[in-house]
Amino acid sequence: MRKILKIIMINFLALFFCYNLFANNCEKIINGTDMMKFDTKIINVIDSCSLFKIVLKHTGKLPKNVMGHNIVILKKSDLDKVISKIKMSHGIENGFLPELNEVLFKSHIVGGGEETTLEINTKKLIKGEDYTFFCSFPGHFMIMQGKVNIL
Repeated sequence: MRKILKIIMINFLALFFCYNLFANNCEKIINGTDMMKFDTKIINVIDSCSLFKIVLKHTGKLPKNVMGHNIVILKKSDLDKVISKIKMSHGIENGFLPELNEVLFKSHIVGGGEETTLEINTKKLIKGEDYTFFCSFPGHFMIMQGKVNIL
């Protein structure tokens, strides 16, 4: 009986770890701080995931109207055009951006202690294309940006 329980437990643990390994490949957690920083400069999107999730956690304490963060993803070649459109008048609820075809994905802006999840349909991304991510809170894009790799 002990031998059977041991085998069942080993199989359960193996399945549990395989599931977590697979699930983590389709999700990336990124932390943003009150110091206007992301804790990563690279997001590796696995194209075998039909849906890839980016969880943005604001680990600071400042409210979103003072130090809010979001994630915007677009082709790197469109970066200058898009950041030139960032304006306070577009509002925090719009990520300070107008509706733009160049913006492929955009999360909500979050403040200290909050988090948001950005779901990416990987079919909209092309392997070999240069993509970038940044925060569209005015002034943050200069520091809070990085590369998106499609694997």
